[in-house]
Amino acid sequence: MLFYNKIVPLNRDRHKGLRLRSAQGKADFAANTHYLPLAGTEFYQASRSFPILFTGGEGSGPVVLVGLQEARNLFLDEEQRWDRFEYVPAYVRRYPFVLAKGDNGDDYTVCFDEAYAGFNEAEGEALFDEEGKDSPYLQRTIRFLNQYLAEMERTKDFIARLEEWDLLKQQDVQIRAADGSRYALRDFKVVDEEKLNKIADGKLGELHREGWLGWIYAHLISLNNLAVLSDRIAAGGATEEAVNEEAEEA
Repeated sequence: MLFYNKIVPLNRDRHKGLRLRSAQGKADFAANTHYLPLAGTEFYQASRSFPILFTGGEGSGPVVLVGLQEARNLFLDEEQRWDRFEYVPAYVRRYPFVLAKGDNGDDYTVCFDEAYAGFNEAEGEALFDEEGKDSPYLQRTIRFLNQYLAEMERTKDFIARLEEWDLLKQQDVQIRAADGSRYALRDFKVVDEEKLNKIADGKLGELHREGWLGWIYAHLISLNNLAVLSDRIAAGGATEEAVNEEAEEA
């Protein structure tokens, strides 16, 4: 799982005195990645900042592309703060907490990354009050985690329908910079516009009723942001050309 190094269940007895120090906008934990998972309900906001693609292979899911090289996030400044003018994906905002399935496979347990340096017992937001009950901060966090989980489950239904109707196609993305350097991204997918335009009315109606059609259009529009990534690499240099090349079918 991206970012997380030591996931442990939150225990109100063992962790009664635990606090979380404010990160003050820093997201250094997200520095070493070039893509991040995304929920479908985030497509509209995310499409203004990033290209939205789908991971290839089994377990496909939507992601935002935040870099063109592995282990390099282009949306963090020199102080490891997220660009304040750009959308911050929920996957980043939920860190260092996460919901994990219990041993029975049904119930979820609130967990956290014990390796995160922001946890301490001296300063920051308390996770529990003096009586050992959830603090207001932890209550808000749990509500957010539950909302995120529900949105990701709905996103899985969306992906399942795209795959069932064969609306995703393999896509290689290649970026050519002004200095001649090239960046290639493999094993991603995009919605096949040609197949989408030929889809039966009944299926189109379902996409519309579920709110998924808007997600698809946001995804397609977001692909224009590939040029934004090359601009960030250029850091104000000459115009660069972004080229999408469809992968050859095996």
